[in-house]
Amino acid sequence: MASQSPAPDKRSLFQPRVALAAVLGTTVEWYDFALYGTAAALVFNKVYFPDSDPLVGTILAYGTFAIGFLARPLGGAWFGERGDTRGRKNVLVATLLLMGLATTAIGLLPTYGQVGIAAPLLLTLLRFVQGFAAGGEKTGALIILFENAPPKWRGLLTSLPAIGTGSGTLLSTGVFALATGLLSEDAFLAWGWRVPFLLSAVLTLFGLWVRRSLEETADFQQAGLAASDASSARVPLRQRIRDSRVVAAWRRYPREMLIVIGAGSAENAGYYIFGTFSVTYAEDRALPTAALLSGISLVAAVKLVTVPAFGALSDRVGRRPVSIAGALILLIAAWPFFLVLDGGHTWAIWLALLVTLGVGQSAVLGSQPAFFAELFDTSVRFSAVGIANNIGTVLTGGLAPLLATSLLLWFDHSVTGVVVFIALMSGLTVVTVALARETRHIEGRKPATHTDRDLQAAP
Repeated sequence: MASQSPAPDKRSLFQPRVALAAVLGTTVEWYDFALYGTAAALVFNKVYFPDSDPLVGTILAYGTFAIGFLARPLGGAWFGERGDTRGRKNVLVATLLLMGLATTAIGLLPTYGQVGIAAPLLLTLLRFVQGFAAGGEKTGALIILFENAPPKWRGLLTSLPAIGTGSGTLLSTGVFALATGLLSEDAFLAWGWRVPFLLSAVLTLFGLWVRRSLEETADFQQAGLAASDASSARVPLRQRIRDSRVVAAWRRYPREMLIVIGAGSAENAGYYIFGTFSVTYAEDRALPTAALLSGISLVAAVKLVTVPAFGALSDRVGRRPVSIAGALILLIAAWPFFLVLDGGHTWAIWLALLVTLGVGQSAVLGSQPAFFAELFDTSVRFSAVGIANNIGTVLTGGLAPLLATSLLLWFDHSVTGVVVFIALMSGLTVVTVALARETRHIEGRKPATHTDRDLQAAP
């Protein structure tokens, strides 16, 4: 009998359906998550915090916005543990479903005028659920693409979830721009703002259907990392925490964890300052927001090309130079960006958004996913990237709109404090990445080591 030739390793081939499922699912999930940022600036400060000064109301609205980011490390740890022990696909389905339920519920939430203090409290709770789901989503999409990618394409393919975040932002900002353009202010505040949130129910069902086609990664299957629910149930909680993948990641990769936390600071802060806080700044200066909102939508479309382009560039020249260059662009462009907003010229505003978000932030965003995944082995990769990246996002991104609005108030409506903040965050990325080693040529799919096998065998 003729011997069968071995099946080709799927990881040596590009799998479009894996990329499609990951990107479309992330698009749906980030549509949900991004809706809140725009609504916090335009709606929630009026319908959930109406008794405050307009700028103070915005700060309170951004406070609930930040709650979603404070929940992300918890979601990263929770879903990371399950992704490393029960599989990547299960996490991606669970996070999408949870995000969709929370976003649809926000669209049905009564206002402060209808139920009083219960309204902002429920809003805060639902934002927490959104953040918890987001803590596992982007990492899960990154990991499943990384573990299916040919080594020479890891930068390109792992940048694709960022296309999903860009597409989600494009959809959410576009829907809000359409609603504000078609409806009167009274109609928009009364019911129009709810429509984008209620659309989440339809998009979530579509995303779940798409993700049914995903298969578990070969890395996870070959490493034999699946845990037994029955055995883990008999282990005391304290021991389960001590033996968790999150603790193992900190114990075995402390330096790499700190690198991941600091490296994304420019990208995180830049996205939420230039793409979210800028709307608040324009409203505070009584500037028209139509050009800004349309520009953010246009640049989100541009990023569908620039982010993977920078990911592909990192496959050629390395993760470090692309990331550092992007951070330096954000640092240099911060002060001119706000001067351009003050000028009020539509073409100049679009150009400023293109330079900051379309080039600077995209360069960091496109080059870092593969960089992060290449720092860790299979057994703790999901947990390590999930918890470290989400901690960095909270510290340097999620709190950025709240901090920037507070700085605007503190500096008597001057943008100086915000520009200094951007400079510090960009500088942190430059220093952190410069101190890290280049990972482009590192074998990303490490087999389970002796330590890994000990971890798997732990009771």
